[in-house]
Amino acid sequence: MCMYLTNGNFLGQRLIGYDCYESKSKGFIGMSEKQVIDKLKKGERVYGFVLGREEDKDALVLDADGFNMTNLQLKTGVNNLSWMNENAECDMNIALVVVAVSEENGKRMYEAVNARHARVWYDESKLKMLMELGVPVAGVKLVKNKLTACEGVAVNGKEGEEKESA
Repeated sequence: MCMYLTNGNFLGQRLIGYDCYESKSKGFIGMSEKQVIDKLKKGERVYGFVLGREEDKDALVLDADGFNMTNLQLKTGVNNLSWMNENAECDMNIALVVVAVSEENGKRMYEAVNARHARVWYDESKLKMLMELGVPVAGVKLVKNKLTACEGVAVNGKEGEEKESA
């Protein structure tokens, strides 16, 4: 079972927790910041986060290097999403987290989830196009025009493998 960070939840200016996608149940669950930190301390993975230090305390840091989680959408109200790291690189209000890669009719297909709790499939060319437009896509990296799955992404039904996509 793998857990993937999809978004943060705020009540006004106060963080109340995070939503994560669970690969086994194919559902979304909410977790407090403390629950996520405790999971990471036990050695369990919540893909999208790594444990860091802030003011001599454990803190959650986006895993930009290992899982390509460069930004995070925050739910700040009913049907209202904003960005953790505001930037002018992308006008689209969507971020994707790739959770699985499979072959279908000779084409590589990428299963992704987002902050609106949607599970969608993209072919390689569409996912590359979204990345080139500046949409944050975690779980894969675009290197020399090839998509590479990060650790934790299920490739052809095998969880947690890092594979290069052709």
